[in-house]
Amino acid sequence: MENITSNTQVHGYTLKGVLFLIGIIAILGSTNAQVLSSESKKAKKLYEKADKKYRDRDFYSALDLLEESVKEDPTFFEAYIRMGSLYKAIGKEDSVYSKFQSYIETSPDPIASVLEKQAFMAFDRGEYFKAKKYLNQFLDKVPERSENFDIDLLSRSLEFATDQLESSADSITVSLLPKEINRFRLQYLPSVTIDDASIFFTKRDDVRGDEDIVVSYKKEGKWLPAKSVSARINTPLNEGACTVSADGRTMIFTSCDGRNSLGSCDLYITNRVGDIWTQPKNLGKPVNSLYWESQPSLSADGKTLYFASNRRGGFGGRDIWVTKYEKDQWSVPENLGKTINTRKDETTPFIHPNGVSLYFSGNGYPGMGGYDLYQAQKKDSTWTEPKNLGYPINTYRDEVSIVIIGEGSKAYYAKEEQKNFEIMDSKLVAIQLPEELRSKGASYIIGVVKDARTGECLSADIQVVDLSSNASIYKNTSDSVSGQYYMVLPVDLDLAGYVKKKGYLYSDFHFKTDSNTALKPDTINIELIPVEEGETLILKNIYFEVDSHEINRRSQSEIENAYELLRENLGITVEIAGHTDDTGTKSYNQSLSDKRAKAVFDALVAKGIDKDRLVFKGYADSQPLQPNTSKNNRQSNRRIEFRVIRMKQ
Repeated sequence: MENITSNTQVHGYTLKGVLFLIGIIAILGSTNAQVLSSESKKAKKLYEKADKKYRDRDFYSALDLLEESVKEDPTFFEAYIRMGSLYKAIGKEDSVYSKFQSYIETSPDPIASVLEKQAFMAFDRGEYFKAKKYLNQFLDKVPERSENFDIDLLSRSLEFATDQLESSADSITVSLLPKEINRFRLQYLPSVTIDDASIFFTKRDDVRGDEDIVVSYKKEGKWLPAKSVSARINTPLNEGACTVSADGRTMIFTSCDGRNSLGSCDLYITNRVGDIWTQPKNLGKPVNSLYWESQPSLSADGKTLYFASNRRGGFGGRDIWVTKYEKDQWSVPENLGKTINTRKDETTPFIHPNGVSLYFSGNGYPGMGGYDLYQAQKKDSTWTEPKNLGYPINTYRDEVSIVIIGEGSKAYYAKEEQKNFEIMDSKLVAIQLPEELRSKGASYIIGVVKDARTGECLSADIQVVDLSSNASIYKNTSDSVSGQYYMVLPVDLDLAGYVKKKGYLYSDFHFKTDSNTALKPDTINIELIPVEEGETLILKNIYFEVDSHEINRRSQSEIENAYELLRENLGITVEIAGHTDDTGTKSYNQSLSDKRAKAVFDALVAKGIDKDRLVFKGYADSQPLQPNTSKNNRQSNRRIEFRVIRMKQ
């Protein structure tokens, strides 16, 4: 399939470096055309023999002879640069770095392009102060190159990296996940459910082996051994880079070079019904293209998908894109724009369950080296400038694909070990994030939806609405087999929750979350009542101005759901009943309850409900739900009710 970052780990200077090395070979290709610096006849003789071996394309013999020549003369800088060039040709990057370093130390006037390459190679190895020295030497020779994109990025990255090493937070501890998870040669690209009870990830049994998706479940606080997620998902082909919705029932994953794909790698979707995953389906156009699509991340409700692609229309090699599931289809993907995407690569997006915190890896911003992890926040329809997560989360190696659990304090990601810039080992680790890097948390309610009469588990629609904007921030359905549902609740919001199914009165909730209470998950089992004559529904998200019958705009979602209930059940007639607490006189409460019931009546008629299907009546404080002995009880007693008074057969 793909390495974690595939062929994009190569820096922009690498191709130029190949051309540079060809140039070096051309310069040093003829010993007759140059005066060698060494005063040792034996060293020069060995160099000339090496040159002949090079011409015969016997690189290894040439290297052996050059090694002998520098033993004879350790200051023979031409031999060092020739060795570096040959090691480059056979792909031994560490040896290239070592020999070029010796060349710079021994040459009275190092070639500028070698200094440039050495600055990048030192940076790639986390040798930041050496990289600074080489970069400064290079810019002393060619100061006009300081405005080059790659040079400027390297300069800013070195400043960032050295600052991070001097001011890094000692409180961040990186810990390996247990052997039940890290049981394969490589494991990476994790995805976790909002309850931190299931972790899905990609594994390989050897460096160049087949990729599969595995899952580990947490039982009594301990992770169970990871196992294949499903035979329907994993095949002899490569499957990996998956994402799951907050409830763990929708998965989108990557498969390459198979499954009737449109491009080199495509995205596929599968749903879990009960304990069984459905047959995966290609997401098709417009999400997939003739190009590379991978590394998906689903929003909590599974309706918004972020992914990486090298498709046309981007800003760099690989960019982050987003598509939304609307009207039973995925929308045309949109590029996240130049605030997020650079002329280089941005990959492995992760959208937190709060829906506004985006994490991703990239190599186009100042960082510690390789691919670093970044965070950006969504503000309305724009994104904030990405923030590097810093050291020790980021190092000179590649750090990719971080995921943050719902409450925002803990993260999982992969740590790699490389040799000659080839991934040899990858383990999943966990960290506790410092306060400044934490996402605004999100908690959840879990439960089961059943028929109140029969106890049958129901597949019902779940909706969470931000009352301040009346925007729907979470939509999902309960499982058709188990009836289980999740309702995601971001913190610091005034929220309404709805559980709905055609033929039933819906159930509604009100949540006012804050950072102290929202992170405590709760269980609420729902029993939906069939639409029958005499049944009553309390509209818990109808709000009025104080001592007024004017409906507050925060009531919009409740009015909309009441309207949908009446539209789906055309044979019912309902009474809209207004109730107050015992504050005020009887006549005042009667008038206020009448007017509030009438206001809801008017709102529904304005939306198109036939007024002959509605009756409104005020009951003042005559039918309290609770004794009027406390503020909370009085608030419960001030309410609007729907009562089914007639049904056409």
